[in-house]
Amino acid sequence: MRRYIYLFAMLTLFVIGCSEQSNMLTPVNNVNTTEPNWIALPQAEGLSVNKEFSTSKWINSYYGGTLSEYESYYGGPFGRVTIDVDAYFPSYSFYGSKNITMIVDDQTCTATFSPHMVFNRSVVYNATFTGVDLTGIDPSKVKFAYLAEDGSLEFAENESITVDKSRGKLVVKNAKIPHFSRYGFVNWLNRIANQISI
Repeated sequence: MRRYIYLFAMLTLFVIGCSEQSNMLTPVNNVNTTEPNWIALPQAEGLSVNKEFSTSKWINSYYGGTLSEYESYYGGPFGRVTIDVDAYFPSYSFYGSKNITMIVDDQTCTATFSPHMVFNRSVVYNATFTGVDLTGIDPSKVKFAYLAEDGSLEFAENESITVDKSRGKLVVKNAKIPHFSRYGFVNWLNRIANQISI
């Protein structure tokens, strides 16, 4: 009987060891994660809690349309933070008319869209955040990403990303949004370091 218990224990350890090792071999560009390392927004001056910035609009797929949000507040190492984002919906990117909401987070340089939709033609997203504390961030490692439906982090196709540390400025130009999710800037260098330490 002891022999069977010993054999069962060894087999269990082997299976656990193999499953942990397989997690270490997961590709870095498709990482299951509950919360990516989004680049943070500075806290608003004089407020203990920021607020989300939200805009909604009825968009008819025949005509297309644009959702825009511009906000500015005091805070951060540069004295003022500005947020300027827009999402352009080309004609026939979806079917019918929808009341679409875009929420710019109050803690990170991200935007979340609803209701959930997958598009026939990609929505085009542009964003500029200024006054962001980019201390310790390598501009070459900043990526524009989104959460895929399975919870993994994916890079969004885009025309360009600009990182200006002297002004605390992050810009993504003409990013393609294939479906609604959470989109934003990630510090990929720190994400890799965090994964290696797991």
